[in-house]
Amino acid sequence: MADLNSLSSLDISQNHFTGSLPSKVPSGLQSFNASYNDLSGVVPENLRKFPTSSFFPGNAKLVLPSGPPGSNAPAEHSKRKPINTIVKWVIVVSCVVALIILILLAVFVHYIRISRRTPPEHVTSKVVRKRPPTNPSSVAGAEGGGALVVSAEDLVSSRKGSSSGIISPGEKMAAVTGYSPSKTSNLSWSPESGDSFTAEHLARLDVRSPDRLVGELHFLDDTISLTPEELSRAPAEVLGRSSHGTSYRATLDNGVFLTVKWLREGVAKQRKEFAKEAKKFANIRHPNVVGLRGYYWGPTQHEKLILSDYISPGSLASFLYVCRSLPEIVAAMLLTDRPGRKGPPLSWAQRLKIAVDVARGLNYLHFDRAVPHGNLKATNVLLDGPDLNARVADYCLHRLMTQAGTMEQILDAGLLGYRAPELADTKKPLLSFKSDVYAFGVILLELLTGKCAGDVIPGEGEGIDLTEWVRLRVAEGCGSDCFDSALAQEMGNPAAEKGMKEVLGIALRCLRSVSERPGIKTIYEDLSSI
Repeated sequence: MADLNSLSSLDISQNHFTGSLPSKVPSGLQSFNASYNDLSGVVPENLRKFPTSSFFPGNAKLVLPSGPPGSNAPAEHSKRKPINTIVKWVIVVSCVVALIILILLAVFVHYIRISRRTPPEHVTSKVVRKRPPTNPSSVAGAEGGGALVVSAEDLVSSRKGSSSGIISPGEKMAAVTGYSPSKTSNLSWSPESGDSFTAEHLARLDVRSPDRLVGELHFLDDTISLTPEELSRAPAEVLGRSSHGTSYRATLDNGVFLTVKWLREGVAKQRKEFAKEAKKFANIRHPNVVGLRGYYWGPTQHEKLILSDYISPGSLASFLYVCRSLPEIVAAMLLTDRPGRKGPPLSWAQRLKIAVDVARGLNYLHFDRAVPHGNLKATNVLLDGPDLNARVADYCLHRLMTQAGTMEQILDAGLLGYRAPELADTKKPLLSFKSDVYAFGVILLELLTGKCAGDVIPGEGEGIDLTEWVRLRVAEGCGSDCFDSALAQEMGNPAAEKGMKEVLGIALRCLRSVSERPGIKTIYEDLSSI
């Protein structure tokens, strides 16, 4: 035993020993290794001073209830099982997520293939003729340079059982925007800056084009000289669709762009009154108002065109927030490499300038021309050139359309969140300067929050719209929380933060009841002073 007590090192590893470790070992033992055996039981207390490597790996049935300072054997044994469980769950969740992504990708690829199928005869589009570099086309994706056509059967819900009387039973929609070019027209589609609508809206609206324009084309000044035949063969890209018609960009032979709005059948006034009203807008020339250039009166009811300046790079909506509706999102992915918001987020200086520009344009219409806009929304605020000068468009529509068309126009704007309360409280809403001010207040909220007026924001119980959400946050003393996160860095600038709060106050004044709502002149002056 004396010899054993003097033993300082003992190595019995890799011998396939079984059984338990001895309860007594030499007191002078300094090194011990029993790994790679088949030992079992509890490690004696006098051996627990040795590190974990003295017993493991191997000895799967050996229990080390506690160890010397720094030993991780107990933690390893106690945590190994839950760690393995966590790893398994992570793998399972990852596989499920990957499977969902693959399914969505497969559906999307299938959808693209369906969209690129050869359309029926009534859904055709000529190849857009090549133009000089000054006329870039935003349409891409069709082999051989042809324009890609998306059929209504792909993106528009079935009309079975529809009670709408706008489209006759034998007619079908032809494109995601609802535009139906004829066999010989040079029309293609591009999701540049138009209004977004649900499939139900698209299925209810019908705008068609004749094989060629053979009616009367009138211009309001002598800056443009063009025949109906030249306009009918001009390559064009559809810009957007609304309740009153379809807009497209026409490229003239001299390289000039025009925006052509094709009015839906039945919304335009009678010929004499239409021409009389159109001529009233001939002298409207203002840097913040889109100029009306002319109109076309065709031989049939669905051939009424309004020609105006083409403004690029796009609408305020396309710079401020991403696309919302499914047709817009899908079409953007199919036809352009810039789905959703264009370019980087607008800076605070740019947003404030846009607000002042729009107010200046409205002030001109209200006081110099005595004309309410009537359909003011972010898609009708167009940004011009690299400096993004804001110009209001479509101000003439309510004067050129029938009362029924104007009513539908008002209801359409209401769906998007711009309709003033007094228009909703009456069966016969009338356009007014004060309703323009309300819509402008909503646009100010969009500039501040980066959110769309049509968004439903989660709240207590059911969701609330943009105006109610902002009012609620302001009432809680958290108005600054409404500001667009893209402006977070500029919030550190006292001048910028002060300006945002002042614009928020102006926006809320625009949303007051009609009797308390200020005029656009006051709003314009207050914005200009910031």
